Amino acid sequence: MELIFLKLGGSLITRKDKPFTENRRIIRQIAREIHQAKKGKPFRLLIGNGGGSYPHVPAKKYKTAKGIINKNSLKGIVEVQDAAARLNRIIVRALLDAGENAVSVQPSAVALTKNSRIIEFYTKPLEVFLKKNIIPVIYGDVSLDLKQGCSIVSTEELFIFLAKKIKPKKIISAGMVDGVFTADPLKDFKARLIPEINLKSYPKIKKMLKGSAGIDVTGGMLIKVEKYLETSLLGIKSYIINGTVEDRLKKTLLGKEIKGTIIKR
Repeated sequence: MELIFLKLGGSLITRKDKPFTENRRIIRQIAREIHQAKKGKPFRLLIGNGGGSYPHVPAKKYKTAKGIINKNSLKGIVEVQDAAARLNRIIVRALLDAGENAVSVQPSAVALTKNSRIIEFYTKPLEVFLKKNIIPVIYGDVSLDLKQGCSIVSTEELFIFLAKKIKPKKIISAGMVDGVFTADPLKDFKARLIPEINLKSYPKIKKMLKGSAGIDVTGGMLIKVEKYLETSLLGIKSYIINGTVEDRLKKTLLGKEIKGTIIKR
């Protein structure tokens, strides 16, 4: 049975301008579309959600991504973990209410990092959940880091590590925009959608995403693209789509052609 990884972006499932505020309507829509898709076609699913306005608040306050840097860093670790877990439980509850069997998997309890890259992740329980057709829901989380004490591990980083272990057929990343654009479409009306990115075309596209100032002008999309190019080396195609558009996620899960960006080798 086909295995799909699904990333739910933090900006999609929370309101980034309001700390600790989830987007309940979108979360319910996503859960409903997943349930409808699974009734239409059998597949196994692993979900990873971003943190958005939940863990980003304490992570910024305590500079958790920089490691254990002062006496407040340990407080930062537990506050970030708590915030990330609270948002994850909301996602899991929505899936249960929609009729799916889903379970939370806490990365900070099973993973270790070194310089923010995962070096250990105990995957056996997760693999058993998948075999039983239960949806594991992981999330961007704090981690114990062997080099800097602690770090933030993103959902994309989790996907890269897990893709090497359990090899999904494809990865879907659902966010607020239709895919990868030549500039930030939320700020530049001249931005054009890039329908496909591969290893050959990426150097040229990277210059567009960086812009003349040499910084990421697409709201963090550059890092996301580079992570999914890394998984493309495993022969896995990734799709970046707009999760706010009704039925777009469902169609992508079912393998139907949709508007978005495909990233492949």
